[in-house]
Amino acid sequence: MDPKLKKLLFKTTVFALSLSFAWWLLKSGYLQGLVETILPFRFISEIVAGIFYTSFLTSPISVAMLVVLAQTNNPVLTALLAGIGTVIGDLLIVKFFRSEISSDLKLVSKGLHLQRINVFLKILHIDFLIPVLGAIIVASPLPDELGLTMLGASKLNYRELAILSYILNTAGILLIVVPVNLLS
Repeated sequence: MDPKLKKLLFKTTVFALSLSFAWWLLKSGYLQGLVETILPFRFISEIVAGIFYTSFLTSPISVAMLVVLAQTNNPVLTALLAGIGTVIGDLLIVKFFRSEISSDLKLVSKGLHLQRINVFLKILHIDFLIPVLGAIIVASPLPDELGLTMLGASKLNYRELAILSYILNTAGILLIVVPVNLLS
């Protein structure tokens, strides 16, 4: 089996297990009990949920935590605090894995022929779609690395990256917690 295919299969399996675990946490009520136990430290749990929001492996668990937190907490405060966590998570990812991420993304870019797509978009004068799509990916629970790359974050310093990450991820978290809060 091709090593690239093996790696993709492994990552997909791990993500499916993470998604299943998050579903079990929500359905079993265990997560609700855990959140109620650490209620005096609710702010810390919101920041931890934000840290988990940035990685594909932990994003399902983060969304499950945010759903539980949004049911009883102020959704705006939850999003603002989780946004701080996303900045911490993104900066840690960029600090420790920048070289590995860029090599993985070069392989993906080459495999998907993204350079050709970029040229095509420039010819049609719609090359602004790449950063827009990158912003949507950063705001979503999808892996932030791909979205940050599409935004050209490799050229940003840590301060600019932190501001961009905070704004986009906080907006994405707001889109999750406000409806949950309104429906509960």
